[in-house]
Amino acid sequence: MINTDAIGHILNDDSFKEAMNELKQMHVDMIVNSDVDEEKAREICYMRITTINEIMAHLESIAAKKKIDEKRWKI
Repeated sequence: MINTDAIGHILNDDSFKEAMNELKQMHVDMIVNSDVDEEKAREICYMRITTINEIMAHLESIAAKKKIDEKRWKI
């Protein structure tokens, strides 16, 4: 079972956030500095940025699940 508290701590960790931002920025820089004929390299960088965003969104949804469950009405 996934520990939502642990995921929340990871997402709130400044080093983790900085590492993810650096990783995305590295790929953005690769896109910006690519040559006109390097379409495949830009496409790969874009897919990697999208993957990072999807992973972060998934982790955020896991961390938010606990808060959502706590606010749910109990019948």
